[in-house]
Amino acid sequence: MATNVSIVLQMSDGTVSYLRNDVTLNSLTEIKTDNSGILNIAGGLSAGQALQGKTVVAAGAKVVTDDATTGCFGHAAFYDAQGSIVCIIQGGGNTDSGLPMLMKPVRLSTGVTVKALAQAGETSTLKIGSMAVYCASGKSDIFFGTGVDATAVSMVNKDGNTIGESLTGQRVVKVYATYPTTNGVAQIGVVDGIGAFYVEDAAGQLKFMAFPALGRDSQGMVPLQAANFVVNQNDTLTITANT
Repeated sequence: MATNVSIVLQMSDGTVSYLRNDVTLNSLTEIKTDNSGILNIAGGLSAGQALQGKTVVAAGAKVVTDDATTGCFGHAAFYDAQGSIVCIIQGGGNTDSGLPMLMKPVRLSTGVTVKALAQAGETSTLKIGSMAVYCASGKSDIFFGTGVDATAVSMVNKDGNTIGESLTGQRVVKVYATYPTTNGVAQIGVVDGIGAFYVEDAAGQLKFMAFPALGRDSQGMVPLQAANFVVNQNDTLTITANT
């Protein structure tokens, strides 16, 4: 079964646009303007190319699998021409709805793209956990790691950097977290798994925890969670799953 991601963009001038592409599960995929020919838009273009000069103020991503409800939202964001994350985008699965306001407006120009990660929701298979982060300075980043049974796994960004390496000195104020297994990150007992993603300092002291959403069947986009911690260089973000 094929899976696609739809993204609605709402601009500051009141206009809207629609991005949609089939995606490869478990892999970050660029989502371009809808190429179905149904809508009066130029299809198959990167967001920045199609909508140059527009400023996006709200956006939402939706993951749909053909004739099924297994598609789960992992994460999505705007990326600049150098491949850096400009701003995170909220999303959800087949039954989710809504068009969340962005944490900051994003002005589109050539080279700006929108990318998303989708996965198949399953009962017990270990999956990729994601935590998207927004800082008081306006900086965004996304950290992810594949769960390993009864093992602590460091979550890193697209460049392989930990939260401490990427965001030293930044104050995190909002996050969203996803993990697409029906029974959660730590689904068996209370011995060898932790049911939330967790940030620790160099001495192992907890600084923050985030419960991940399934990214499907919540009736609304994966919500932003409030945060308030300053990142230090040796801080780590960890997923410890069990099956």
